[in-house]
Amino acid sequence: MQGVTLGLIIIFLIIIAGIFATLYILLYKEVRNITNQLKEINKVKTNSKILLSTSNKGAEKLTLEINKALEEKQKAEAEYKKMDLEIRQAIANVSHDLRTPLTSIMGYIQLMEDSSLCEDEKSQYLDIVKKRTKSLQVLIDSFYELSRLEGKEYKFSLKSMNLYNILCDTIALFYNDFLDKGIEPIMNLEEKIPLVIVDDNAVRRIISNLIQNMLKYSKEVINISLRQQENHVIMTFTNDAKDLKKEDVDQLFNRFFTADRTRSGKNTGLGLAITKKLVEQMGHKIFAELSGDKLSIIIKWKIRYGA
Repeated sequence: MQGVTLGLIIIFLIIIAGIFATLYILLYKEVRNITNQLKEINKVKTNSKILLSTSNKGAEKLTLEINKALEEKQKAEAEYKKMDLEIRQAIANVSHDLRTPLTSIMGYIQLMEDSSLCEDEKSQYLDIVKKRTKSLQVLIDSFYELSRLEGKEYKFSLKSMNLYNILCDTIALFYNDFLDKGIEPIMNLEEKIPLVIVDDNAVRRIISNLIQNMLKYSKEVINISLRQQENHVIMTFTNDAKDLKKEDVDQLFNRFFTADRTRSGKNTGLGLAITKKLVEQMGHKIFAELSGDKLSIIIKWKIRYGA
């Protein structure tokens, strides 16, 4: 009887050992399979994932974590490529935007060196050089301001402010510009609106940038509105934009983007990028909408009651 029991125990142990050996072999094969797949993925730089040939729970957990790591790696590589492309494009755009006024300045300086020029012509060329130099200074200042905003170095002095007063004051500064453009702006402004927490100088810069943008591109319509909507004060700047495409709207606030694809020097695309940074870093929202041939840039200023 004892011999039979001992025999059964030995058989049982052999079976257990066989099971463990089989599991070990299967796991070894699975690990080797995972290793080979990883080598192939790293070699050909694909977006493939690790696939299992068995249903081992331990291997499944390992594969899940490896696939998560691969996804993060792929995202990081895609982000790096995107940033690298943006930096290259930014360098090209900055070079072009600086070269345009510099070339003009150098050309007029060479003309002024002509001894046969009369004083009136020299004076005229000098005025042009001064204007080009001023535009170059504005451009360089814009580059510097954008870099400060992107580096979170811009210092805000946040206070409770009345947007109606700031908006009216800033619009008044562009009175002659509207006359020169031959467009009478349509204004729908609610006077009694709640105060919002903003930086006075930043808001004036935002409004100025948006009005200048409308003056550059509008041919018929300029509409500015201010109203309260629930917990926000809504400021809207609308102008006709017949040449603007739907796919351009999402890129309007990207640095260096300009609808002027020839980059003729009329616009660098920095103004709207700076505007978006200023609005968002003060804790508010800005976005653009295209309805037919009308472009609206909308700012939602959060109302902070009791502030």
